[in-house]
Amino acid sequence: MSRQVDICRAVADALQETFSGVLGVTVVVEDSCNPSEEHQKALGKFGVLVVVAASGHRRKPGTGASTAGDLAIDLTVIENPKHNRKSGVPGPTITSVAEQAKDALHWRTIDGRRLVYVEMQRADAADDDYRMAVSFVAVLALDPKSAVSWGIGDATILGEVTRKKVARGGVNNYEPGRNGNAQWLGTRDRHWKIDLTCTVTTQSEDDLPDIGTEFAYGGRTYRVDTAEMDADAEDTSTVHLTGRTMNTND
Repeated sequence: MSRQVDICRAVADALQETFSGVLGVTVVVEDSCNPSEEHQKALGKFGVLVVVAASGHRRKPGTGASTAGDLAIDLTVIENPKHNRKSGVPGPTITSVAEQAKDALHWRTIDGRRLVYVEMQRADAADDDYRMAVSFVAVLALDPKSAVSWGIGDATILGEVTRKKVARGGVNNYEPGRNGNAQWLGTRDRHWKIDLTCTVTTQSEDDLPDIGTEFAYGGRTYRVDTAEMDADAEDTSTVHLTGRTMNTND
């Protein structure tokens, strides 16, 4: 089985649900059919064909030995206007179908991944073969095991860490020796300190963890020292967290 084909099938299912009440719209997955035959059938009758295909994959930086990354999903919307528009009865066209598909899929989580709309472009092959190419990126889903998290239950927030700084913390105790030099007595309050930069899909300041509350990362639990948010226009925000562990034996 192919992970990419599975996602394409899930996208096709979502589109079939979107167009369930629209006469003449057919949705197929490229890997599950003969694209040439489906194309020729679409050009010979009323209606619009939507072909869903995976068109590329890019490994996400910072994933180490893993090849996990973002997947490019393309829709090719095909119509023969000589058949599809000759009756003069309003029906689906490549533009209307492409726009509906964009609205139905953008920012939607499908098969564990969030789809992000990129662009649509005309790619007509002939005067009886109109086409619109609609591009999406299936963004890699966060792995809760490696993400920073805070909150409880349904209010849990997951952030994708883009930068981390980890340090050991503690206080060394010294006292003057008989020779006047400092002598080490021991170290107290041993702990880990962490400084994280992460991205989250929220713009609400209320979603920032409060000072003194807990957040988890890398199998450890930390107490928040500082929490800051910088939001942009894409519904993603950059969060900066600092904190420390409270386990003095670690």
